[in-house]
Amino acid sequence: MNYDNPRVIRTKSYLKEALIELLKTTPFENITIKAICQKAAVNRSTFYAYYSCPRDLIDEIESDILSKLPDYDPSDHKPFLDSIIPFMQYIKDNADAFRILLSSSADTAFGEQIVSAVMDKYDEFTSMSDQAEKEMGFIFVVNGVVGVVRTWINDGCRWSVEKISRLIVSMSFMAVGRSPASAYRRTLY
Repeated sequence: MNYDNPRVIRTKSYLKEALIELLKTTPFENITIKAICQKAAVNRSTFYAYYSCPRDLIDEIESDILSKLPDYDPSDHKPFLDSIIPFMQYIKDNADAFRILLSSSADTAFGEQIVSAVMDKYDEFTSMSDQAEKEMGFIFVVNGVVGVVRTWINDGCRWSVEKISRLIVSMSFMAVGRSPASAYRRTLY
């Protein structure tokens, strides 16, 4: 099956949107394939052409989101903050999905997966040499960023993308022992 086919992409999008809508009112464990198909206006055989169960669908939604995480390349000499702003814009543009996924019974570790993926990419920014201290800083950042993003979304994204990005980057840099000012410089080294 050609997964790059526009019809396939559109159908899978309908299924994902249906699941997100259902998660607004129904715990994940109570969502059936039948309910997803009815909401998406597709038949069950179409669902089974792409997924074996609702868990596969939620995993793909999360994978799609994780694939949008920004990459930071110190060699391009752009400030670190410039790589975070587009992702925060993506969160704002998909606030409904993030609101559901960050608070849903579908996956309680989703927020941690996002921050973990970001922090894995930017692990070199920590100035902590003690591994236990580094891990505690990481735990602090994970929980803090998820909480800030969740609150920002639940408040209707009232702060601008730039302002929330600056806050998250500044607080995260302080948590890992770096000066927040270094996030705004052209290069971190």
